[in-house]
Amino acid sequence: MILIDMHEETYSLMEKLRVKLLAFPNAELSVFDKGKKKLLNVFSQDKVEYVNDKPDILMFLTGGSERIAINSVQEYKFYLILASREGNSWASATEVKAWMNQHNISSILINYDDENAVELINNFYNAKNGIRRLHGQRLGLVGNPSDWLVASVVSPFLMQTRLGVEQVDISWNDIILDEITQVAPDFTSLFNSEDSVELYESGRIYEGLASLIPFYKLNALSVECFSLVNQTCHTACLALSKLNLDGIPAGCEGDTCSALGLMLGYEVCGITPWMANTVFINDDKALFAHCTGPANLYKKFKTDTHYETDKGLALFGELKGETLTIFRLDNTLNKMFVTIAKVTDHPKLKTACRTQVEVELVTNAKEYFMNNPFGNHHLLLPGDWTQRLKLAAALLRLEVI
Repeated sequence: MILIDMHEETYSLMEKLRVKLLAFPNAELSVFDKGKKKLLNVFSQDKVEYVNDKPDILMFLTGGSERIAINSVQEYKFYLILASREGNSWASATEVKAWMNQHNISSILINYDDENAVELINNFYNAKNGIRRLHGQRLGLVGNPSDWLVASVVSPFLMQTRLGVEQVDISWNDIILDEITQVAPDFTSLFNSEDSVELYESGRIYEGLASLIPFYKLNALSVECFSLVNQTCHTACLALSKLNLDGIPAGCEGDTCSALGLMLGYEVCGITPWMANTVFINDDKALFAHCTGPANLYKKFKTDTHYETDKGLALFGELKGETLTIFRLDNTLNKMFVTIAKVTDHPKLKTACRTQVEVELVTNAKEYFMNNPFGNHHLLLPGDWTQRLKLAAALLRLEVI
């Protein structure tokens, strides 16, 4: 089965950011016209619209606009506040920022003449639209969360109320592997294992899981994989890797907390992260490993057996990127940990899952991993996505750790 990634199509349906221009009462239209022309340096015209109510961004053009601003905002929302050194706009924005802090309204104040403003606004645009797309999505849980996930199961009620995602419970019995006789050529050519028999079995698991997507109208999967290995002696590692490549975020061990993070990462950043074990923390170094990385995140890879069972097929290789963004949600969906780390090695230890990466941690991240981790599994993305993820957290009113 060949799944079509609809992510490019969803990007064409992205909503524009709603910008309210703020100036003193009875300001002439020329003030606003001048402001709009100036702001062409900051905003891409296809991403914004100028509005009077329900804004996402407050753009201060002059002083004396404080009352107009506070009458335009809502409690429990997040706003970008833009101002500059001209026309007392920064003075007004500062007063409004203080008022918003007092009234539990989250915001960031930035200088729209700053060279980094364009990138921040673009990240805000993508974060806001990613969260919007997440609402109404369906996460299929195939089997049950693995017994050892004592800190990583999210209640379906929280999932629905906090992120707008519905959990769909599915039994492995819904997939009759013996009835699957055809495997898509793009699966076998992608992995090209020397063990053709085992590759075929992995392909059948992929076809079985892929068939659930249209039937249950799913956007993502989390799979209780060890029960499958114990029953069939075959693994879902390659199937999950291919599904992630197809644009269907797919996690293992029935970890719904990590699956939600995969979904968030995909919608906000446009890339499905790698879900990995925290193998070891030593001084400022951390080692992560797992067997189900999305195929497009590798520089190169080959197949090996699954680490814990020495059965089936799993992926062994090197991830792309000299830096990685590491993040994770907590199981109450009230907090997000996010940090950036420098890649220092790609070990080949026999005592950990097949794909491995060692990184250098910043001090605060080490403190988190040693004393306040949200759980074992963490999500890794090549590159620096910290600003976009932090903006997503602010929009969701998550505390950033």
